Amino acid sequence: MAWRERSGAVAAFSDARELIVRPKFRRALVTAFVFVIAASVAVGLGGIRATHRVTGNALPVAYQSHRLAALAAIIVCALAGLVTIRLVANEIARLARHRGSPAAASALRLSIQIIGYLIVLITVLGLLAVKVESVLLSGAIGSVVLGLAAQQSLSNAFAGIVLLVSRPFTVGDYITLRAGALGGQYDGQVTAITLMFTLIDTQDGPMSMPNAAVLAGATGRRQPPVSETMQP
Repeated sequence: MAWRERSGAVAAFSDARELIVRPKFRRALVTAFVFVIAASVAVGLGGIRATHRVTGNALPVAYQSHRLAALAAIIVCALAGLVTIRLVANEIARLARHRGSPAAASALRLSIQIIGYLIVLITVLGLLAVKVESVLLSGAIGSVVLGLAAQQSLSNAFAGIVLLVSRPFTVGDYITLRAGALGGQYDGQVTAITLMFTLIDTQDGPMSMPNAAVLAGATGRRQPPVSETMQP
């Protein structure tokens, strides 16, 4: 059991190192740095509502040069954020494709893009002096309604991401799965790990296990039965 944990840690470290050294991921780090710097510059300039005081005038006056420079910084921030999210989503999906299946990789890319684009959108709206609280409130209400309607699907999706990242087993492993939610014990070979289901080829035929039940169950790698490994 210890050597399996060490081999899993080594594999995860190898994947992380491979991800970091790839040119596209390094490019994503650069664009993320540009995103942060551009946002900081826009804030430092006072934003698109920057003002300054003029001698002899009691009221602040619009600082047009700072406003234009802040607007340019906000545009750079938005573009850098969009490029960063796209590069990071593509690289992580590439690793997920090797661990699971193309379907899981595509779903994972979509999830990262949705979350990342929302973060960029909220940041840009804040820099544009839009009342983000109102946007977040309406979005939160919609998220609660959507979450209640799709609770089981979201649970399976998050469990699928955890399975792809933690790697308690990989495609091709022969495993034993014990879970009360699944009605007992299942033995078989993992044929695919999608965002919603884990596909296992059992003696009774292919089975699609919900990822939430798989993550909550007890799982262990086993040697395939002798009858399946013997050559005729």
